[in-house]
Amino acid sequence: MAVIRDWIPKQINKFKIFADNICKLASSNAMDWHLDADEISKLLALRLIFNRYYRKSTIQNTHSLNDTDNTQKARKPYEKAIRGMGIGRMKNNSFMTDGDKRACGLNIGEKGYTLSPVAKVSPLIDYRNMGKLGGKVISMNPATHKTCKPVGQDGIKVTIGFYRINEPIPLEVDCTFVALLTKSFGKVIFPDTKEGYCFVGYARYYNTRAIEGNVATTFYGVVN
Repeated sequence: MAVIRDWIPKQINKFKIFADNICKLASSNAMDWHLDADEISKLLALRLIFNRYYRKSTIQNTHSLNDTDNTQKARKPYEKAIRGMGIGRMKNNSFMTDGDKRACGLNIGEKGYTLSPVAKVSPLIDYRNMGKLGGKVISMNPATHKTCKPVGQDGIKVTIGFYRINEPIPLEVDCTFVALLTKSFGKVIFPDTKEGYCFVGYARYYNTRAIEGNVATTFYGVVN
C-alpha cells in the first residue's frame, strides 16, 4: 500500500536541516545540473532570512513569541521556493542522477511514496463567537469526528461572504474574505465594517501540494 508523505519535513528543526542541505547541493552543483542562477540566488536569500530568525527562536530563555512567529512567517516563502526548485527544476532533470535527486531529499517514486491526495470530503465545522468581531473555527475529520486532518491534507481554507437579512446568500465564488487554517482550531477576525452582518462560510481542505479539495462545508453565523 502506498504511503502518503510530504517530501519536505513538517517539524521545524528537521525542515532546517533539510533546507540547508538542498540549498547547499543546489548552489554547489548549479552549473552541472543546469539550474537557473536567479532562482538559486532567490533561494539562498530566503535561506538567510529564515536561518536568522530560526537562530533567535531556538535560544533558550531569551527567545520570544515574536521570534517564533517571525520564523514561521519566513518559512512560508522559503518552503515555496524549495518546492519550486525540487519539483520544477530537479525531479525531472536529466542532468541529475537518481542519486543526486535522493541526496537533495526528493522522492523519485521509490519506497511506495505517492502524491498527497486531493480531498474528496470537507471538514466538519463548529463555529463559535469569541467576542467582538471574532470567532473560533473548530474543524473535525468527517471520517473520525476527531480534530485531525485526513492523511495528506495540510490545512483548511475558509472563504467567507457577508450579507444582510433578506439579502441573497453569497456563493463561494463571490466570497472575498479568506482565512487559511493550518490547525484544527483557528481564529478569524472580521472587519469592523461588517459588524451586524450575517455571514456564510465555505470550508475546504487543501493538501500538502496546496490543491483544494473537491467539496466544501457550508456554515453560518453573525458578526457581533
